[in-house]
Amino acid sequence: MKIIIGCEKMEKEYYCPECNTKLEKMIGCGSISYFCGKCKKLISRKRILEGGQNKLIKGRSFYL
Repeated sequence: MKIIIGCEKMEKEYYCPECNTKLEKMIGCGSISYFCGKCKKLISRKRILEGGQNKLIKGRSFYL
């Protein structure tokens, strides 16, 4: 028998490709959408940036 203590599921963080703010995950009717609170629009899953990927900030990309 295996006992795991203090294990938490890590959620990936996703960022807006336009303004680089953290996206809100919206789940409904079996689909997942991502919303940017700063840009006030939905972001396609194909365009989102994951934490640890290259991010675009003020026209310059860098690696986190």
